[in-house]
Amino acid sequence: MKNTENKPARRARKAGLIIGIVALVLIAAVIGYAIWERPPEIVQPSEPPAPTATQAPDAQPGGVQPTEHPGDVQPSEPPAEENDADALATDRDSGKYTLLLVGRDYASNSTDTIMVACIDTKAHSVDCVSIPRDTLINISWGSTPKKINAVYPGFVNSGKDPIEGIKTHVRNLLGFDVDCYSIVNIEAMEDAVDTIGGVWFDVPQDMKYDDPTQDLHIDIKAGYQLLDGENAVKLCRFREGYAGGDIDRIAMQQAFLKELAKQMLTLGNIPNLGTLVNILSENVDTDLTAANIAWFARQFLSCSMENIHFHTMPYATACYINGISYVSVDQDAWLELVNASLNPYVEPVTAANVNLLMSNYSGSNVWSTVGAVAGGPDSFYCLDCTVRSGGKAIHHLPGAHLHFDG
Repeated sequence: MKNTENKPARRARKAGLIIGIVALVLIAAVIGYAIWERPPEIVQPSEPPAPTATQAPDAQPGGVQPTEHPGDVQPSEPPAEENDADALATDRDSGKYTLLLVGRDYASNSTDTIMVACIDTKAHSVDCVSIPRDTLINISWGSTPKKINAVYPGFVNSGKDPIEGIKTHVRNLLGFDVDCYSIVNIEAMEDAVDTIGGVWFDVPQDMKYDDPTQDLHIDIKAGYQLLDGENAVKLCRFREGYAGGDIDRIAMQQAFLKELAKQMLTLGNIPNLGTLVNILSENVDTDLTAANIAWFARQFLSCSMENIHFHTMPYATACYINGISYVSVDQDAWLELVNASLNPYVEPVTAANVNLLMSNYSGSNVWSTVGAVAGGPDSFYCLDCTVRSGGKAIHHLPGAHLHFDG
């Protein structure tokens, strides 16, 4: 029997068949991608972990060389982990995930950028809190500063796990364990920014700085421009021209991240996502899988700019203790911020859950939420006495300087 269907009808049927096949392929791809994506597995604690405490190591003479830059003092003694407070471990507020983000200089292991983010997948919101590098922490080592950015290199230098070290002391600040972590080195950040095509940003001032010891050379002109990976990293590292030092640098980092988020949300996608996921999963120390990273990326794209917030840890004072610069947290304001923006648990964090070390403006008086200074009140490293002793590491009570002959 002769087919009487005309040619236009046959073409339309064929075109419909092709469109149907393409639609099925796209649907299968979307379903497959959704199946591949995975949120991180969150272990629900059944009971609060038992508090532990360790003794401070004995100081070894000559372990730390004198320096004119207190923030650059490198730890040389085995650090001890303290957790004298009961970390919060109750029912979860479902849909919330916490992530520790640390920016690491591969050469020096310094961690001048420390942030904690909370992603609420039900409210489609993100809160990100920056912790200043000079934040005073209750750690027992004696011949290095008691500050948060000394933890990672200190654990590396002592042959201990630096990731567990930084997680422990961030837990002491937060009152609970973070769900996931990512330790990002500078090279990975450069590659990531280049992969998405750079970031348009209005640089507020000329940025000029040279430090041959770090092989760091910054020369960025003021103005609206497309920053590639190298200059994006340099923008985030620059701080010498700021009156507020590290606090102003944190503000600049947050301004850059806001612009990055705005550009991605405006596009409605993350350019070269597959390549970006590979860069982050292969060049970042993290407990997230590629499927986890892709899942978080999709959660981020579900947010609006109005629901992405950046904060900085509130501090009561900036001070010097024995010649070392510190930032002392404002306990009440900090607990309020943690509970409003970061806490993934049903119960609020209280002073009983944290291990905070604080100081007055002059640095002459220190106190802790756990009632004791780890390592003892005379365990504060003193830059002044170390220099005057000819390099022998000295630690003592705040302000109780030693006398040296000559």
